[in-house]
Parts: sequence; structure tokens; C-alpha cells
Amino acid sequence: MSAGGAGARRAAVLGGVTGARTFLAPAALALRGRLGKAAKFALPVLAAGELVGDKLPIAPPRIEGPGLVGRVVSGAISGRVSGGVRGARVGAAFALAATYPLQALRAQIVKRTPVPDIACAVPEDLIGMALAAAASSEPRPDPAAAPASPQGPSRGFISAAGIGVAAGVGGTAAMTSAQVWLYGLTGGEASEAPAKVGERILGALGVKVRKGQRPALNNAMHVLYGSSWGNTFGLAWGRGERPPGPAQGLVFGAGVWATSLAVLPALGLADSPWRQPVVSLTQDLGFHLVYGVTTAAAYEAFTA
Repeated sequence: MSAGGAGARRAAVLGGVTGARTFLAPAALALRGRLGKAAKFALPVLAAGELVGDKLPIAPPRIEGPGLVGRVVSGAISGRVSGGVRGARVGAAFALAATYPLQALRAQIVKRTPVPDIACAVPEDLIGMALAAAASSEPRPDPAAAPASPQGPSRGFISAAGIGVAAGVGGTAAMTSAQVWLYGLTGGEASEAPAKVGERILGALGVKVRKGQRPALNNAMHVLYGSSWGNTFGLAWGRGERPPGPAQGLVFGAGVWATSLAVLPALGLADSPWRQPVVSLTQDLGFHLVYGVTTAAAYEAFTA
């Protein structure tokens, strides 16, 4: 593995940690002397304060307000230190992708089990600290390794498709974080189109979906839809020697959005695009661009 590839993988881990704790990843880098002298003292203090504040009842949800923006910026900075420009993209993408799923997982554990919140928070702290400590180290060059190259080996259909599915899951998680964040600010609601598609499919198989099952079905179809499109991304752009970048991600996200505008009205599950509010169309395009760029960044990290 090249130093650049190792840096991108470390950036992915640091970004994921940032999705749970904003200052933990940069604090680990600072303690290793990779962010300057001032940061070596300031960031660990901020990280310690965050660890304490996270356990307080007044701690705001990590997905609300400016908190999500701060996590993405922190992930980008940590990734930049670890893996350069590519690392910045990867770190920001994984920070966004991890934020809402980790918050939702912790909330569901507390809701559905007798485990108190602090019993979830402390292991989350320890796992985050271990990952940040491991990923913040500077990659050691291998003297026997070949010179670094921006190109890698071409991939077969199965490899490209499989990595694309994993990258699509990351893109879907990032899109979900962006949706929850924006809807929290604007009072909007997530689309129920995935659940409606799922009901059509299950209905054809003779399975009836109860009302209480629709939210879970909506989430499941959302993830399935995003991961299946990731498969398409891998086959379209991931088989060459040069890994796909943000430009391909933007084109891909816009293409998925345009496809949904054609398919959902054709199925009778949405109004024609010209009958939908411009604000709604614009927001949906933005979410799909986030999905596309994050899918591309995840693919970069997985193939680095």
C-alpha cells in the first residue's frame, strides 16, 4: 500500500471518529505534533471538555445546527493532515456519513434496552480514542515499495460492483445526515417514496405492510436504493486505473436525482417535476449531490 493510500484510509477512520466526537481526531493528531504547538495544548482540552459535555443532559444532538458543520470541517482538517487533498475529501465525507447513524444507534440502544445512556457513551469514547490514536500516526514509508502513482490496477466487474455497494452505503448515510440536519432547521419531513416503492414490491409478493412498519421499511428501502446505485457507480467509474473523484460523484448524484424525477411520477408515487415546488426540487438535488460526492470519496478510500 502506498503512503497516499494509507493516508486516505487513515482519513476515513479519523472522519468516522469525528462523526461521534468533533475534537477527538484533531486532538490525537495534535498530541502527535502534527498540528502545531498551540494545537497540542488547545485541542486536547477541547476534546476533554467534549467528552464530559457529551454525558450531560443539556448536550444538544450532534446532528443539530452548526454542530454538523463543525464535524465535517474537523473531519476535513484531520483528513487533510493525514492524506492531503484526497484525505480532506475522505475525512469530510466519512464525518458526515457517520454523524447521524452513530447518534441514531446510541439512541435506539437506550430506547430499546435497559442500558443507560452513559453506558453507551463511555464505550463510544473508548472506541473513538483507540481509533483516533491508531489512525493519527504518520504512515511510515516502505523502502521496498514501488514509487507512489496516482493510478492503480484496473478492477474486474465483481470487485468494482462490490466496492461500489459499500461506497453507496456510505453515500446514503451522508445523505441521511444532511437530510436530518436540514429538516431539523426547516421543519421539513423526509420523503416516504422509498416506503411506497417497498409496499408495491411486497404487495406483489402478497405481503401486507402495517402502518407501524412503514418507517422501518422506508429506511430499509432508502439504504437498499442507495447501495444498489453504488453498484452502478462502481461499474461505471470504478474499473479504470484512475480512481473516481468528486467530479464523477457530482455527475453521478445528479444522474440518480434525474432518474428519480422520471421513475417516481411514472409509478404514480410523486408529482411530475414541473408540479413540484422549486425549493423541494433544489433540496432534493442537493441531497443527491451529497450522496454522489460521498460515494466517490468512499470509493477512493476503499480502493486507495
